[in-house]
Amino acid sequence: MADWIDYIDRFHHERPGVAADVLGRCRAGNHSPHQWLARAVSSSATRIVDVGCGSGPMGRTLAAEGRTVLGIDLSMNELRHATKLGPGPWARADARVLPVADGVADAVVSSVALAVIQPTGDLLDEVARVLRPGGLFAGIVPTYRPLNVDDLRLVSQLTARLAGPPRFPVRLDMSMGPLLAAHGLRKVEDARERYYFDVNGRADAEQLLHALYLPRGAQVKRVSAVVDWMEERIADHGTLRVPIPIRRVVAVKQRNS
Repeated sequence: MADWIDYIDRFHHERPGVAADVLGRCRAGNHSPHQWLARAVSSSATRIVDVGCGSGPMGRTLAAEGRTVLGIDLSMNELRHATKLGPGPWARADARVLPVADGVADAVVSSVALAVIQPTGDLLDEVARVLRPGGLFAGIVPTYRPLNVDDLRLVSQLTARLAGPPRFPVRLDMSMGPLLAAHGLRKVEDARERYYFDVNGRADAEQLLHALYLPRGAQVKRVSAVVDWMEERIADHGTLRVPIPIRRVVAVKQRNS
């Protein structure tokens, strides 16, 4: 756990905004993962908490007249980046101790936080605490499926060259229903969507790889070699479409909690 906390702190200090930028460029049809997450939130929700907001893509996606989206993150550099882009407000805080009163939020959203904040139960306790009865929680996380045969071949080639898949402290395929229920939240959806990040040149390849929580063995030279390999693939075959499967979980706070 200490190793992971050090890793994630350093990652977001050195690369603010990069993960949000990559997700913002991913597409399934005409929408991004951020837009898919936003679609789970009712237009009537006026008080929203964005947990692990990073550089604030969900705040910008959900922005609407008469609505407040409070973005919360532990990384000061991510929040500095967010304030440049607007609209806010922002707060620096641990997601396991949210600076929000009990039962005031219509919705809580989370882009990837479920995959990186531990213990997950502590996070969900805080989500349930700040939600009003009947309020909604929606989160997206990377996952392992759906992938077709061509996707699997490409992902296998990339992970082999990177010494393993991106690292997370939680199981991305864990069953969410019982976990949510244990913390006063009733699951109403657990869906998956396959997005693609199009790599058209070296800059795209570098942006994608720099946004991943790579395994310890993926040192600078190895990453540079993978960028070279991707650039060669593009020269031979054109745009390289890298699959990014995303899971969306939606739950409602039980009224008797």
